[in-house]
Amino acid sequence: MQEPAIFRIVDSSGTVHHSRLTSAQCDAFMSVMLGGSQFSGLRSERMDAAPQPDAGAMTPAIAAAFAAEQAVSKALATIEPGAEREVLREAIEAHRKASDCLAHAGHAVERAKAFVDARQLELDVLTAARDNEIEASGANLAEMLKAGAAVLEADRCIDSRAVSNAEIRRDTARSALDHLKTEQQAADAAYKSAESAVRLAIMAVKRSDVDAMTKRLIDIKAEYQALASAIDAARFSDVPVSIEAQNAMRIDMPAIDAAAKRWHGYSAALREDPQATWEAQQ
Repeated sequence: MQEPAIFRIVDSSGTVHHSRLTSAQCDAFMSVMLGGSQFSGLRSERMDAAPQPDAGAMTPAIAAAFAAEQAVSKALATIEPGAEREVLREAIEAHRKASDCLAHAGHAVERAKAFVDARQLELDVLTAARDNEIEASGANLAEMLKAGAAVLEADRCIDSRAVSNAEIRRDTARSALDHLKTEQQAADAAYKSAESAVRLAIMAVKRSDVDAMTKRLIDIKAEYQALASAIDAARFSDVPVSIEAQNAMRIDMPAIDAAAKRWHGYSAALREDPQATWEAQQ
């Protein structure tokens, strides 16, 4: 079944670069665009994302981003810390069931459409046959009237019950189609909700990873500061700072685009396996 194309890619200025994307297409486009280093502040979001009414003096783009962030933060707060991967596993399972349900509803609608077409064709054939019979009967009646012959009421009776029954069958098929379309719309809404739940759970896992990385970075930073301070201060004790030491104390941040691309690869991996890890991504 084809995924709903409900996502778009937006940059920091609010410019929409791609829209009507599936989740997989969105991850793929983000990886390519981040790899090209041509855009700043890229993010993916649902196409129905909208700003809150109290956005005030914010520009539409900033208001939309603010509203989306507020909604996400509120939803993330409902996920128990430490349970992110279990929530993701359950969300993926619910997503699979919703996908199957939507596919089944779509197939039922297609069968119903074919059934309506068949009933309409049957009605058209019977209607045409009745009209031909009426025309032939009318021609015979005209000849009889011209000849002055006696005209019996029975000569003008045409059985149209077949047409009436066919029309009822057609209308019944249309009613069934409307019912199935309503079920399909409900299945589509459930699928979109499940898709949102998966994306939210993936975000929760990634935020948990960032929290762990932050704690590690705090420890590393403290150790770095202590070592860098000791090395730098050694020159006051007649120990010159070597080029190697100077290079070690200088930290050059790598290009962020490569790491951003890795994060999007991680998102795709988590969608396939809730136990995927950041370290395993290349």
